[in-house]
Amino acid sequence: MRSGGLWKRRAGLLAAVAALLLANLAFFLWYRSTSLARAASLEARRAALAADVDGRVAEAATLTAQKDRLSGVSQAIEEFYGRRVRARRQSLAPVVEEIHAVLKGAGVAPAQISYATAPLTDPPVVEMRVSFAFKGDYARLKQLLAAFESNRRWIVVREIGLVRDPEVPGAVNVQVKLVTYFAADEAAPRASLSGSAQ
Repeated sequence: MRSGGLWKRRAGLLAAVAALLLANLAFFLWYRSTSLARAASLEARRAALAADVDGRVAEAATLTAQKDRLSGVSQAIEEFYGRRVRARRQSLAPVVEEIHAVLKGAGVAPAQISYATAPLTDPPVVEMRVSFAFKGDYARLKQLLAAFESNRRWIVVREIGLVRDPEVPGAVNVQVKLVTYFAADEAAPRASLSGSAQ
């Protein structure tokens, strides 16, 4: 009888231990499954944050490139308006003088040079078109073009026309059109002037 009571007490204790073990096992399994779910969720969040960081880094690089490009455009505008293009009243005579100096340096002496100005709205500048013709050879034409291309003023070769001279071998009749710009500091009406080269 004593041994039956002992087993009864041991059975109750064993049942309590077994219940505790089962509760611990259930808790362990639950915690493990939720830990795996949390780890997967954290890993997904980490990947999303990494992708977001990469996107923001790429966006920052794009913005930096755009800033650099805009800075370059701003410098080009500053160069164009601040150094190359001056008000017409201040720089018309120097530009004409410069064109004559380039022509003289290249050994070109056109009989007549035409100048025509017209205001533009976009960008707001005054355009001056210059045209002249001369007889020469290809070497002289190349020398003239190189002189205008390397000139410190904003004088652009807009158009060139060549006709071979049948009377002189290797000679050509050249028609050149140049363009330059002035700051639009006044409402300039369409004007035209022409004169003989000196």
